[in-house]
Amino acid sequence: MKLTLNTSLFFIFLHLTSYSQNSHFSVLTLPDSLVTDANSVVQFEDISIEIKSQREMLVHVKKAITILNKLDEEYADITIHYNKRRKIKNLEAHVYDATGREIKKIKKNDFKDYSAYDGFSLYNDGRLLYYDHTPVAYPFTISYSYDIQSSNTAFIRRWVPVKSYHQSVRKAVFSIRYPLDITLRKSEKNFENFNISTTESAGILRYELKNIPAIKYEPYSPYLLNIIPNVKLGINKFNLEGVDGVADNWKEFGKWYYDNLIKNTLALPESAKSRIKTLTAGVTDPVEKARIVYEFVQNKVRYISIQVGIGGFKPMLASQVDNLGYGDCKALTNYTASLLNEVGIKSYHTLIYGSDKRDIDATVAAPEGNHMILYVPINNQDFWLECTSQKSPFSELGNFTDDRDALVIMPEGGVLKHTRVYKVEENLQHTKGSYSVDETGAISAAITIESSGTQYDDNLGEYDGKSKKELDVLFKEYLSDINNISFSEITVVNNKKDAKFEEKLVFSATDYASFSGDHMLLPLNAFNRNTYVPKRVRHRELPFEIKGSYLDIDEIEISLPETLQITYLPESVNLTSKFGTYEVHIEKTKENSYLYKRTLKIVAGNYEKEDYEAYRKFRKKVKKYDNLKMILTKQ
Repeated sequence: MKLTLNTSLFFIFLHLTSYSQNSHFSVLTLPDSLVTDANSVVQFEDISIEIKSQREMLVHVKKAITILNKLDEEYADITIHYNKRRKIKNLEAHVYDATGREIKKIKKNDFKDYSAYDGFSLYNDGRLLYYDHTPVAYPFTISYSYDIQSSNTAFIRRWVPVKSYHQSVRKAVFSIRYPLDITLRKSEKNFENFNISTTESAGILRYELKNIPAIKYEPYSPYLLNIIPNVKLGINKFNLEGVDGVADNWKEFGKWYYDNLIKNTLALPESAKSRIKTLTAGVTDPVEKARIVYEFVQNKVRYISIQVGIGGFKPMLASQVDNLGYGDCKALTNYTASLLNEVGIKSYHTLIYGSDKRDIDATVAAPEGNHMILYVPINNQDFWLECTSQKSPFSELGNFTDDRDALVIMPEGGVLKHTRVYKVEENLQHTKGSYSVDETGAISAAITIESSGTQYDDNLGEYDGKSKKELDVLFKEYLSDINNISFSEITVVNNKKDAKFEEKLVFSATDYASFSGDHMLLPLNAFNRNTYVPKRVRHRELPFEIKGSYLDIDEIEISLPETLQITYLPESVNLTSKFGTYEVHIEKTKENSYLYKRTLKIVAGNYEKEDYEAYRKFRKKVKKYDNLKMILTKQ
C-alpha cells in the first residue's frame, strides 16, 4: 500500500515544491509500518494536564492527524465541549495537503457553536464547538490545539492514544502535574508489547508512546479498549460541579456520592406514600412487593434525559418525578428507590456502563459509568432493576447492563458488585409448530416463538410496539429463506409476568420446495436457518470474542403429501465444540409426518486467535446442516 501511495504522490510533490511546506506532515515521510492497514495516522498528540488545586484544572491539547482515505474522515472533524465550568481558550487549527503544504488556516468563526443536545435530553446546558472539514483530496493532515480551563477536577480525561482500529500513531505524549497535597491514582491497561516510556516523580506523571502500527480489524475482534494501551486517572481531592469531595477508594467515593447527591433527594409527597402502601397492602412477599412497585413506576413515568450542571450527576427530587411523570435514569432509579423504601424494602443506586460490556475500574475511585440502575437485595438474592424501561419485566437486564462490575452506592459507602450473568439456557428462543407441504411445493405453517433472557430483550426491541405493516416486513425478513409469504396471522405479546416475548405466525407460501425431475427437494429447517459463516482470516493477529451466549430449540412437525414417498431422509447430526453444540434429529411420528428437532447452543467468551478457524468451521457446518433436505418422489 505504501509503495502505491508514494508513487502517486511523487508527481504531486514535484509540482508543489515552490510552496512553503511542513515536511513533517508530508505523507512521503511516513514509514511503511505506520501506513500498512491504516486509514489514518496520528502524527502527534500531546495532552498536558495541570491540576492547580482541588477546584482548578488546566488542559492543553495539541494534535495532528493525517487522514489517508475517506474511511477515517470523521477524525478530521474537531469537537470541543464546554459549559459554564469548562472554558475553551487559544483555539487554533490548520489543514495541510499530502506534501505538507498548508492549504487552510481554520479560524474560530469557522467553528459552529451548538447546544450539546443529544436527541433525547429534556435539558442539557452543555455546548460544543464543532468544525466539519470537507476534504477536496486525500491524503491530508489537520492539526489543532486548544486549552481547557475547568473547575471539574473529578473528571480527568482517560489517556487513549489509539482511537480506532486501522489507526496508527507516530507519537503520543500524555503528562499530568498535581499538587503534593493531592494523591493521584492510576490504572494502566495493556501496556505490554507497546513502545511506551513512563516517567514518574513527586507531582509529575508522563507517558510517551511512539510508532504504534495500525491494528487491523478482524471478525469478532475484541472491544478496542481491552487491547490498546489506556490509563484511567483520578485524584483523592476533587470538585464536581461546585461540590468538593475527598475519596481514597470506592467505599469513600460511594459515601460522598450518597451524602452529597442522593441523601436529600428521596422524600416523597404524602399522596405517593399513601398510593404505594395501598397497592402493596396485604402483600407479605418482599419480592412481590418490589415487583408491584416496579410496575407502578413503569406505568406512571417515562424516561427523558436531563443533563444540567450537577443535575447531570445528581438525581431529580423523587417528589418532582412523582409530580412531573418523567425523569432520566438517575431520577427514575431514585424514585423507585424512594417507593421501595416506603414499603420497607432497601435498595441502592448503582453506577454502571450501559451497552458495551465494560467494568467499573476497581483501582481508581473517580466518576465513572454512563448509566444508573437499582440494586435490590432480598433474602440473599440480587435483583437488578432497569428503571428507564416501561416494557422490561421485573429484574430483567438484558444485554445492556448484564455481566459487568458496577458501583453500588450505599449510605455507608460504595461497593463494586457484578450484575446478573445469564446462563446459556436462560437466553432461550424456543420455536414450536408445524408446517405441511403439498404436491406443488407450497407450504402452510403455524409456529409460536418464545424468547427469554437476552433473546427476550432482542425480540422486545425488534418487534414490540410495531404496526401490522411493520411486523409484516420484519417477519418476511426473518423468514427470508421462504419466498412469496402471505401471513394470515402475526401476533406479538410482551409477557412481562413470565418474562417471555411471545410471537405467533400463521402463513402460507408457494414454491417452498424445489423440484429436480420427479424429485421434490424439501428443506427441513423452515424457520430458523443459519446462513452466516465468519470470514476466513488466513493469518489472524487478534484473539476473538463471542459476545453473547444463547440457546435455540426448534421443534417442528412436518406433514408430507400422501402422493409422495421419501427416497432420502438425512441422518441425525451431533456437533460438539468449545464454542457450543449443534444437534438435529428427524423422527417419524405417524404416517406422512415427521418431527424435526434442532438445538443450537453458542457459548460466549474470549478465545485465542488459534481457535478462530475452528469456530469458523463449526459455524460452517451449522450452515450446512441447517440446509438439510429431504427428497421425495411420486409414488
